[in-house]
Amino acid sequence: MRSVATFLLLLIAATAHAELTVFAGVEYFNWQEDTSPTVKETGPLLVGGLIWMQDKDKGILFGYRGQVYFGQVNYSGSDLFTGAPLTAKVDYFGVLNEGQLRYRFPLNGNEHLDAVLAAGADIWRRQFSDSDQVEDWGVIYARFGAELGPSQGKPGLIAALGLKYPVYTYENANLTDIGFDQNPTLTPGKDWSAYASIGYRFGGNWSVVGYYDSYRFKESQTVQATLNGTQYTLFQPKSSMNVLGIQVLYSF
Repeated sequence: MRSVATFLLLLIAATAHAELTVFAGVEYFNWQEDTSPTVKETGPLLVGGLIWMQDKDKGILFGYRGQVYFGQVNYSGSDLFTGAPLTAKVDYFGVLNEGQLRYRFPLNGNEHLDAVLAAGADIWRRQFSDSDQVEDWGVIYARFGAELGPSQGKPGLIAALGLKYPVYTYENANLTDIGFDQNPTLTPGKDWSAYASIGYRFGGNWSVVGYYDSYRFKESQTVQATLNGTQYTLFQPKSSMNVLGIQVLYSF
């Protein structure tokens, strides 16, 4: 009982010295696959979520970010079986959860600089609006970088810069839904990508932030699946995702 009580007191103390932020925004999504003809998906996505951050002047602190994103984008590419040029609409829905470990360095005035090491799970579904073709993706990533920001309740500049790496990748193309006899999963290859943001906090509560985010995936391994007695060799091509967005945030 003493241990439980001690844990609850520590949890309450940590929450009492923390900042909660809710946010919403819109981002321009660009997905491209290294194929011939090139596969492109472009269009707006809506995004929203929350951030929990310990409030300390310096030293080690912890944070969490959770968000959802969704929307419909334009597809330009080719038919999976015939290779004929194809345009379509694709629906996206995704959920991201990220834990953060930071070390804070106080700067002059109200600003601080955080060295950030974070790990997250990003899960999304893409589905063609007029067909049964669905893909489920899962990525566990790590990122590290530096973030500049004001003290809690203070106005000031917000900025971030860093690198991200997909430690684990998973792709389920749900092949049996489109007629295949088997549904082997794919493992897109891993590569480094960058992220950055810049914004400003006004009056201590409201903030506006513009940002860039990205993924880079190398070509996956090949898998075999049969359809109507014909064997196909399937793989995920080398792919890149780039996002430009803007968010409005309110901190408590």
